[in-house]
Amino acid sequence: MEETEAVGEMPTIAPEAPTEAHSKAQEGKDLGWTAAEEYKAARMAMAEAEGEDTEGKALVILVIYNRQHSGKFPDTVGGVISQENAFTSYHNGRYDRVKPDADCWAALDLIQIQGWDESQGALYFERTPEDEESTWHSRNLERLFTHGNHTFYTEKEAKDP
Repeated sequence: MEETEAVGEMPTIAPEAPTEAHSKAQEGKDLGWTAAEEYKAARMAMAEAEGEDTEGKALVILVIYNRQHSGKFPDTVGGVISQENAFTSYHNGRYDRVKPDADCWAALDLIQIQGWDESQGALYFERTPEDEESTWHSRNLERLFTHGNHTFYTEKEAKDP
């Protein structure tokens, strides 16, 4: 009997083409969060943006992420959301009373699977004031954009005198 393969050689199998889900995951934005951190961020999205669309909730999640990586805020999700005066819903108890709904998880998927990030690096947001009312945010920060009922901001750039 004649051998067709050398002893110890494994037949080679062509790798399968990546599936659509696999390709999308590669395009996503890995936030580097544990499941517990994802839950905290999704819960904050519910507490701060329950009435907003999926992108509005994703923007709240991205503000948490942007703060965590800015060097100007705590470097953990828990530290960011519990920082004094950072998120009203955390300090007034709403965060403790809500659970993330399916749309909050869809917002997290929008970021992590689809790679969506329209935050422009926003570090702050507030409920959009009525009638151009002056707020601490509008006086002290650079306005980036409005989405739904929230206006998003970043730090003002230092101007040379």
